[in-house]
Amino acid sequence: MISKSLFHFPLIRFKENHKHLWNPILKKSYVIRPEEQVRLQFVEYLLLEVGFSKNRISFESPVSLPRDKSASRTDIICYDEEFNPLLLVECKAPSVQLDEKAALQIARYNTEVKAPYLLVTNGLYDYWFQFSGDQITNLNSIPNQFSPSQEVDYTFEYWVERGFAGQHAQTEMKQWLVDNAISLFIMNTNPGRYFSFEGTEPDLFLPNYYQVLMINEQTRLAVAFSSTPFGSTKFNAILNQGGENIGLLSSSLDIVASEETANTLIQNPRGIKMVDIVEEIGFDFQKSVKDLAQAITKLMMA
Repeated sequence: MISKSLFHFPLIRFKENHKHLWNPILKKSYVIRPEEQVRLQFVEYLLLEVGFSKNRISFESPVSLPRDKSASRTDIICYDEEFNPLLLVECKAPSVQLDEKAALQIARYNTEVKAPYLLVTNGLYDYWFQFSGDQITNLNSIPNQFSPSQEVDYTFEYWVERGFAGQHAQTEMKQWLVDNAISLFIMNTNPGRYFSFEGTEPDLFLPNYYQVLMINEQTRLAVAFSSTPFGSTKFNAILNQGGENIGLLSSSLDIVASEETANTLIQNPRGIKMVDIVEEIGFDFQKSVKDLAQAITKLMMA
């Protein structure tokens, strides 16, 4: 089934001016890795939608299995109110296809953990199982203990804590950022995709979750909001034609709000230039990113 954590995003902290994942249970930062993102996205689902207690979630518990030379570790174990294992979770990267091998792996771990419910997830799809005796049954629905019971409050602080918005955003930007982030990353049939863009200038702060907008059959525009370690906010767009990235736009929204003119960097095959996105396409904090997508694309191609 479609993953319940699909539209959740892990917490972010800056460490030496680089984004790191933040584990709210262990209060520990991690280098951004796909498997860790999936694991923390599921934790977000547990805390924000299920209302599961932080005190009943554990990570990396060692399990000793027959013929294993070293102890393996579980991804997540959730406990019931008597602190008996209730759910064992195995997390894979989104690029990993979930198959019988993954199910067998978590079943082996559960010979020691002995949780009645098992979950294998890659952040895109969830496979739930029930374990009873030596029998594993594939479930077609989520166990009641892990079904959604409350709504997420997508405030401005929600997006700050997840690296989409800088904490120093000006007042007129805040509601615009919230409305556009919800429209692009929550109220959308397509989930956001994390792009790292390794090798790019670090001060552009491009790595983040992007939403890909279809401009036409050959042209796609990937858009994102990204915070900086200095509390400011970037709007980034990557232009792709025929499967090749051909343009980059990076706009400093705080500078736009302060009405300074050199607020947006554009890089394409013709070079690099700074422009005023307000003058060029009439950008303001009353128009949505989706409404501006065509104009942004033309600006990046000019």
